[in-house]
Amino acid sequence: MAGYTLILAILILGGMIATLGDRIGTKVGKARLSMFNLRPRDTATLVTIATGGMISASTLGILLLMSGQLRDGLFRLESIRSELASSQQQKQKVETELNAAKSEQEKAQQRLEQINKSLVQAVKKQSETQALLQSVESKFQKADEELQKASQQEADLRDRIQNLTKEQESLQTESNQLRDEKLKIASELESISRDRETLKQKVTESEQRLAAIDKQRSELSAEIASLESAREQLIISLEALRKGNVAIFADQILALGVVRPNLSNTELRQAGIQLIRQAEINARELLDFLPDQAPKDPVIKITDAQIEGLLDRIKDGRSYVIRILSAGNFLKRETKIIISADVTLNRQIFAKGDEIASLQFSPNLSPQEIASRIEQLFLLVSFRARREGVLANPLTGKVGNFPPEALNELFKVVSELKSPYEIKAVAKEAIFPASSLTLELVIRQNGVEIARFS
Repeated sequence: MAGYTLILAILILGGMIATLGDRIGTKVGKARLSMFNLRPRDTATLVTIATGGMISASTLGILLLMSGQLRDGLFRLESIRSELASSQQQKQKVETELNAAKSEQEKAQQRLEQINKSLVQAVKKQSETQALLQSVESKFQKADEELQKASQQEADLRDRIQNLTKEQESLQTESNQLRDEKLKIASELESISRDRETLKQKVTESEQRLAAIDKQRSELSAEIASLESAREQLIISLEALRKGNVAIFADQILALGVVRPNLSNTELRQAGIQLIRQAEINARELLDFLPDQAPKDPVIKITDAQIEGLLDRIKDGRSYVIRILSAGNFLKRETKIIISADVTLNRQIFAKGDEIASLQFSPNLSPQEIASRIEQLFLLVSFRARREGVLANPLTGKVGNFPPEALNELFKVVSELKSPYEIKAVAKEAIFPASSLTLELVIRQNGVEIARFS
């Protein structure tokens, strides 16, 4: 009711002030008064604006005087909002604590239920225990009666135990004697076992050494046989050379080629025929025919069976090195040359930088001794390279080459060394069976490389 009265008073007061302002503005306009050097019309407008301001000020004043809530809302709005936010936070905190308390209450209720269950089980178990106790008491009485009987039996057994104890002591003495003899025999057996293991190890080492010696002897025997064969061929060749009419020597290479892997049978046949044609061309050049005496038929005689045999050896899809060799010594202008084919698997024998052989050198050697030792190193290189599969020259029996200029430089360096050193022969590049074994000589002193020649 007070709100309606306040609104009615504001409307009446606003109407009265508006009427008063209108009359004052009318009189000012009619009297054509001027304020602040304004025109009469502008002065009337200013009076109207002042009247409107008074209406607003009186309205707001009445509202503020009559309504404490409006005063609080107008002047304490921010503080009220802050208090409201604080109250909201406190409310949330209280709700959180209330939820936590409810959770704790639920957990306590669960624990209480578990305790009640445990209590029921404990009461049940107590009943069972009581019944078991009564049963045990009954059994105890029976056991007591049996114990009395057992006591009598114990007395009887005690007498028997005394008798058995005497027998046990006698047996213990005998057992100790047997144990001592057993330990002595075990010690002797252990010694014999150690000696047997030592002998077995020595036998194994001897067998391994004997196998290595047999292998080395076989290799040397094969090498000697090869050298003997080469020597005989050289004797024959030298005899023929004295006569001056040998054109092709035994085991002389007439053609050499490498068969790529995974070729078809047709491609293998074409490669074999091409290699034989190249051997034919080389053989004709070596036989030195006169222009008008060169035979029309091929000088190399080979059958289809020999070609098929060669193809059977290389048809497994791998890469091979094929050498067409002379089967004997042939004179100039002969028209029939017998050949043989040497087939070697084309594989990498030495990688670039692989050590082939090495020798230790003492300081202050004479030039002749140094040359002899280096020649020995080259012989070791030749031996190992042939053993690993590098194809040797059929006339010299050696493999590899080394420039004389680099060898002279090496002589200059080693002649100035004053402590022991080592010379290693290493492959300058990857080596295959048909490759030329190009060497590098490396000088090492105290494990450090000091020079390299190639």
